[in-house]
Amino acid sequence: MRKEGLVVFYGTHDAIKADNICSENEINAGLIPTHPSITLGCGFMMKTDWENFSDLVKILEEKEIRYRALFYSIKIGIKRETKLLHEEEEDR
Repeated sequence: MRKEGLVVFYGTHDAIKADNICSENEINAGLIPTHPSITLGCGFMMKTDWENFSDLVKILEEKEIRYRALFYSIKIGIKRETKLLHEEEEDR
């Protein structure tokens, strides 16, 4: 079982900017296709281990990277269960 934090973005541009910022700041996170159970966002989401999630969200907010929603995820094998933690109401 793996606990992860997921960030869903408004657009691909935001997702790519977030990925670059994570690389520059040595944050262990990566872009993956948005899980089929998540209907928000652009088609890409960023995942990181749950222990790193608050650091990831903090730097995205500091760098003013727009995100659509935050999720908690448990992954067992290929099965992923998600829980919505926060959803932005409008494009900010």
